Amino acid sequence: MSTDESSTDAPDAGEQTVSRGPRTPEERARIAARYPKPRRWPLVTFGVVFALLLGSWTLWTAVWHANPAVSAEVLSFTVVSDSEVQVVLHVDRPDPSTAGVCTVITQSENYQQVGELDAQIEPGTERLTDITLTIRTISRATSASLQSCHARS
Repeated sequence: MSTDESSTDAPDAGEQTVSRGPRTPEERARIAARYPKPRRWPLVTFGVVFALLLGSWTLWTAVWHANPAVSAEVLSFTVVSDSEVQVVLHVDRPDPSTAGVCTVITQSENYQQVGELDAQIEPGTERLTDITLTIRTISRATSASLQSCHARS
């Protein structure tokens, strides 16, 4: 046996051996009092409540906005002159007796807004209607788009 092997197997007389864990119940109680286990249930409860509220709000928002009272889209537009554009809106109302307001904007070649019109959608008898609008502009428009559409109260 070499001297290296004998020195690693047996501790020196001057060294103390250190145990890795508590040996007596008093030591266990002292360590448990000093280092309590973390309480995770408040954090878990808060996380579950937050997830339920967020999920409920997301579902409600999706259902509410998936079925608007009035919706529309621009079917076509024609630039009549440097100061006028004609726009055809296709309006969809599940309840034709619902009145609405749709805002249509026109833009120039450099994307500057050059015209805007709040089109009043009157109650009718048909679910789907096409409305022709004439929008006055401050300079030549190159596009027309629907900005918003909502029920009028």
